[in-house]
Amino acid sequence: MSKPRVVIIANNIEELGGAQRIVHVLGQGLAERGYPTQLVGVAPHPPKHIYVAAPAYRSTTLMSACWPPAIAPSGPLGKYRPAVRRRRNTRFRLHAEAVDQLRQLLSAGPPGVIICAQLKAMPLLQDAGIDGWRVIGQYHASFEAAANSRDLRRALRNYRDVSTVALLTAQDAALFADAGLKNTRWIPNPLAYWPVDAADLAGRTVTYLGRLSKEKGPGILLAAWSQLDPRFADWSLQFVGAGPLEGALRAQAAALGPAGRRIAFRPPVADPDRVLLGSDVLAMPSLTEGFPLVLAEAMACGLPVVAADCSPGVRVLVHDGVNGLLAARGDARDFAAKLTLAMDSPQLRQVLGSAARASVEYLKVPRVLDQWESLIAEVTDAR
Repeated sequence: MSKPRVVIIANNIEELGGAQRIVHVLGQGLAERGYPTQLVGVAPHPPKHIYVAAPAYRSTTLMSACWPPAIAPSGPLGKYRPAVRRRRNTRFRLHAEAVDQLRQLLSAGPPGVIICAQLKAMPLLQDAGIDGWRVIGQYHASFEAAANSRDLRRALRNYRDVSTVALLTAQDAALFADAGLKNTRWIPNPLAYWPVDAADLAGRTVTYLGRLSKEKGPGILLAAWSQLDPRFADWSLQFVGAGPLEGALRAQAAALGPAGRRIAFRPPVADPDRVLLGSDVLAMPSLTEGFPLVLAEAMACGLPVVAADCSPGVRVLVHDGVNGLLAARGDARDFAAKLTLAMDSPQLRQVLGSAARASVEYLKVPRVLDQWESLIAEVTDAR
């Protein structure tokens, strides 16, 4: 029996980011298992990042240009009306273009399964028409993050009639169900790589790897770094990533005096495993997370991790004192105390790193793909 078509749609599939990496890993894995798979990005995102050198799946982007952002008036509204009209017309044109392209793509063969990787792509699918298709919705953040934003209302509205919604933890699936989304289950994100060898932990480098934005808490890490004992003067801290807070963080680091001179800022990388394998501790001070990919990847590299206790996904991955260290969310003093524990003991770093690597083996691609195959079979059998 032939396997069903699989279409995976996301806001974009070209950006250098965790969600995009997961989409490509899932697409490649399903295609290699015999599913005719197509990845669909709604809008382009230059520069285009290549995730798979020889993809077994097809990919396409629906819109011919980037989605224009909203204009925030800073003066009399009339001053902006022509620009607002132009931008609105551009949005209408791009949306119509995307609906037409998607409708053609979906009708180019028998209906199968659509995996809607991001909430905002679902209205586009509804406008294109999905009769005959089974739809699996995804949400990559925590229930708390959804409830504190417009995402919970969007999820309840957009995913109300889909076959099922795949969340990242059992707790998040239960909370979404309690809120009114009854068709939930959970599947964790797969690891994009599994290093042959673990990090040797022979250096003195703490690494932050991720977007430099408020919700990721990089300022909390800098505040914690400033509180460390002078005996750690041979340790360095590197921020690997980019984002709106970069300028402010550089200024904050420069104001720390000698401690600030041991802080480096590096651009985003296409090979995070190289950075992680060259590190000795991963610091993740986030205020909100879903199932943080960088945390799982660091653990797969055998790194001891210090993470803020900010979501069920973090608690699923890290068991405090067993395979990593958890700090209170938003508490720079507690984060500094947990960093001190890790930095002060080579033996603890080795124990935590070894336990971390063993604890995330269940996230290897083949094991997560088995769960996706079971889910695809279940929703297609429910026709």
